[in-house]
Amino acid sequence: MTRTTATITLVAGVALAATLAACTKNGDPPVVLPSATSSPSAASTPAPTATPVPSATPTGTPQQQVLAAYLGMQNAYVRATELADPAHLDLAKYAGGDALRLLTNGLQAIHDNGLRGRGVSVPHPRVESLQPANAPVKARVRDCMDTSKSELYKANGDPYKDTPGGLRLVIADLERLNGVWKVTGLGVHEVGSCKL
Repeated sequence: MTRTTATITLVAGVALAATLAACTKNGDPPVVLPSATSSPSAASTPAPTATPVPSATPTGTPQQQVLAAYLGMQNAYVRATELADPAHLDLAKYAGGDALRLLTNGLQAIHDNGLRGRGVSVPHPRVESLQPANAPVKARVRDCMDTSKSELYKANGDPYKDTPGGLRLVIADLERLNGVWKVTGLGVHEVGSCKL
């Protein structure tokens, strides 16, 4: 399986930052979850009841395990972006290797620029491949993520003009490491790179 060629930039990192974990079955509408931080002043407000995070522990079919790890990574990145925390502990639970470095670098850029993430995005992930078929240890997820209702804002309340979101192609390579699926390669493409 080849690694994705696109890299996460600050703008692409924001697309992930606003994506919240949501599982869908084929044909079911995606679940949209609001971000815990909806405005700069909300940072000091207690967060709403936490949404269950998909477990990285293997349960269910390989496809379900892969999607749980991918969506768990997305959810961990959202929480980390809301705090601009490049050392958020849950990131390493769901991501490793190049993907973890890209996510951490994106978060560091967000932190260094005094920004935070907020909003909602809708993931539409599907497992594109599992290898080998009989006992998979590698997988690829293709997602057409809608980031149109997510944004960055300045943590101090000053205005910040964020790049508008939209439908973005996300390709994630996953590996089963020590019995746990983790995202190890990640590419987030520009707005308009996929259609639903």
